[in-house]
Amino acid sequence: MGTLLTKLGPVLMLGLFFLAELLAALFLFSFWQHLKAVQKKNKRESSAENQGDELLLEKTKAALLTLRLNDAMPLAMSRGFSTLTGLSFSQLQGDIRKLMELADPAESRAFYKRYKEWDGKTRLCQEFRAAATGRWLRLTVERSADQKSDLFLFEDWTENEQRLRALEAQLEEAQKASQSKTTFLSKMSHEIRTPMNGIVGMLTLAHHALDENAPAIVYLHKAEELVQYMLSLINDILDMSRIEAGRIELEEKVFDIDDLAEKMRSLFQKNIESKGVRFIVEQLDFDVHNLIGDELRISQVVINFISNAMKFTEQGEIRVTFRQMQRNHGRLDLLIRVHDTGIGMEPEFISRMFHPFEQESTEVTKKYGGTGLGMAITDQLVQLMGGEIVVDTSTGQGTDFTVLLNLPVAADQTVKPKHAAASSTSAESASLQGRHFLMAEVNEINAEIAESMLEMAGATLDIAHDGAQAVAMFDGQAPQTYDAILMDIQMPVMDGRTAARKIRALPREDARQILIYALSADAFVEDQRASMEAGMNGHFSKPINFEEMQKTLAEALKTRDSL
Repeated sequence: MGTLLTKLGPVLMLGLFFLAELLAALFLFSFWQHLKAVQKKNKRESSAENQGDELLLEKTKAALLTLRLNDAMPLAMSRGFSTLTGLSFSQLQGDIRKLMELADPAESRAFYKRYKEWDGKTRLCQEFRAAATGRWLRLTVERSADQKSDLFLFEDWTENEQRLRALEAQLEEAQKASQSKTTFLSKMSHEIRTPMNGIVGMLTLAHHALDENAPAIVYLHKAEELVQYMLSLINDILDMSRIEAGRIELEEKVFDIDDLAEKMRSLFQKNIESKGVRFIVEQLDFDVHNLIGDELRISQVVINFISNAMKFTEQGEIRVTFRQMQRNHGRLDLLIRVHDTGIGMEPEFISRMFHPFEQESTEVTKKYGGTGLGMAITDQLVQLMGGEIVVDTSTGQGTDFTVLLNLPVAADQTVKPKHAAASSTSAESASLQGRHFLMAEVNEINAEIAESMLEMAGATLDIAHDGAQAVAMFDGQAPQTYDAILMDIQMPVMDGRTAARKIRALPREDARQILIYALSADAFVEDQRASMEAGMNGHFSKPINFEEMQKTLAEALKTRDSL
């Protein structure tokens, strides 16, 4: 047995060796097969991914182009790109500059400059007209997440551009229509105001010709009230039209808050207190007086609120408060409040009270009248000045209108000397006895009325029928012949503002000192400013209030004579 094992030992050892070799071979073969399968799988996945990318670019309708960032080499392109632009992938690989030929050369250069300066953080967009087809294209460029390439997306933008052009044409037509409406209303205003000036003048002359106890005096007063109501309607409609057309321009000038408050007192005190209603104007907490802003427009806002309060208040009080709030960095928060104890409003009406032509109810309209435009105009003006309006009201308890404005404080806080209030009401101070005026007026009836009114005040009048004649008459007289010039604006040959400039430029000693006042059917704030810029001292809007004109002329002449 031992001998047998001894003989079999080498054979067994050899068999075990071969078995081990076979097992190792089998293991290596199995490992090789696994590795080969893994590689094959990875290859299939990679191929599928590439095919997916190619399929995406191949099938997408979008015009896409990918450029490598460092050398602008095209990496991929969609079929949609070739369809839209007519460029092939091989063409761009051969010469990327062909991409620049899609648009006008100047436009391409401008976009290329923007592209080179672009930081890639946001999308880069450009619309342009294709040079070959004339169609509009929109290009959007977006940088890849790895910052190695840029994706160019081209879109046919022709329909969008056509819609935009159509909308622009519609907007232009709407603007032309609005301008035509404004021009028409402005002309109608002038045409209406000119004969109304004659009506008011004739009523005034009739009033002076009749005894104060004559029965006809009552009718004259009623006629004058109706004329004023018609004027307020015309003013509101034209103001609203100009606001809608964007033709309201704000002025930035120094004004005295004390003067503004006093103006409100003098305008309304007599009429409000005649109703048995107390009228208080107060100024609180001011440590400055001169502000910068559009005084005329601020006055218009306050006047609208006070007029509204006067209309709806039968008893109690109307209180106008001007209050300085905060003052920081050269600016001041100005609060203006108009409080009344009138009929008040339903809270639900507040949300629509600033809409044009809005009225709280038909009953209110029938009883108190009005167009519903005053509040809409006021709201628009306050918005233009960067302010806001706060309304507090309750039915039967009255209404508070509060305006908040932020205005610059004037550097010069010098307080101008105030004239005594009594001087404006005395008959002596309003006398024009011995004064000699030059008047330029194209309408004969208006000239006749003005001449009669001034003669009744003790003055004499020379009349010119156009601006050129007015310049010649002034220049042909000795210095100091005329105390003042009353200048119509719309006249043939030469308009009134041009005539005023010509007179101011004459080489004579009184050309720059003589008082010149506009007489105009154009009654807007902008018209008043235009008159002042032409070198005039004031602006009387038609129909002219001859009593106010007489007072203004008398005070101005008295001031001039005292210098």
